[in-house]
Amino acid sequence: MNPSTNTLASLADIDRVETTGQVRRIGAQMLLALARKEISATDVEAAAKMMAAQAMHMHTEVKLAMAAIALREKGANLAKSALMGQQLIGGTTDN
Repeated sequence: MNPSTNTLASLADIDRVETTGQVRRIGAQMLLALARKEISATDVEAAAKMMAAQAMHMHTEVKLAMAAIALREKGANLAKSALMGQQLIGGTTDN
């Protein structure tokens, strides 16, 4: 299937995907492209699976950060969580 010129033009300003808002925007554009019959349902299905995996990673990062805060308030300390939102949950030991 050929790339959708409408979708490509509407996403041309995104060089890198760094925020959940950008992920949602891409997902919305893909649904519009599907409605216009510019991409296949298989393409949208693959993108939806990727977006679900991203959401699961973010949920895990948030839960870990909340647990680290709760433990810190009780006097315990985990390894410093670094680079939230970039799928590096932890592993540095400096605080």
